[in-house]
Amino acid sequence: MYRDEERSDNEVESFLIRRELQAFVLLYIKMAMSGVGLGDSVVTTYDTKLKTKHLLDALVLKINKEEKRQIVTEQEFECGTLPFEELKKFLPPKEPRYVLYDYNYTTENGQKHSKIILVSWSPDDAPMKEKMIYASSKDAVKKKLQAIKIEVQANDLGDLDEADIEAKLKKI
Repeated sequence: MYRDEERSDNEVESFLIRRELQAFVLLYIKMAMSGVGLGDSVVTTYDTKLKTKHLLDALVLKINKEEKRQIVTEQEFECGTLPFEELKKFLPPKEPRYVLYDYNYTTENGQKHSKIILVSWSPDDAPMKEKMIYASSKDAVKKKLQAIKIEVQANDLGDLDEADIEAKLKKI
């Protein structure tokens, strides 16, 4: 009888795990099909001020809470006003964001370069649902905005290491 009870406990546990996994997968699929798109004003600002003319250091983007289907600009930082280390101060500790940053660096032979990077900020303390929405909407950002050279996934401030970013950029 003990073996039967053990087996039924294992079956119940297995069933519960499968059920939780199914719920997680369904939530993920729902988020992936959420249809969150990039606002036209974001594309225009990116194309004219960041990508082409380099008038901005960064664009901080968020998903509009009123219309959950739109990625909008939260902040613009004019050229020369936001060193990369300072960017960390503008990332909310419990909310995801996207940051398009015009990263300036010098190569080993002394040439100065500027490349646009995408920082996907998804702090560990953010609600799981928000993190999933941002993760599944990231492709909308990458598809509409050309010239993004690398993507940096950051879950805490330590993930935003300039040496790592420069190493990735120098490989391009």
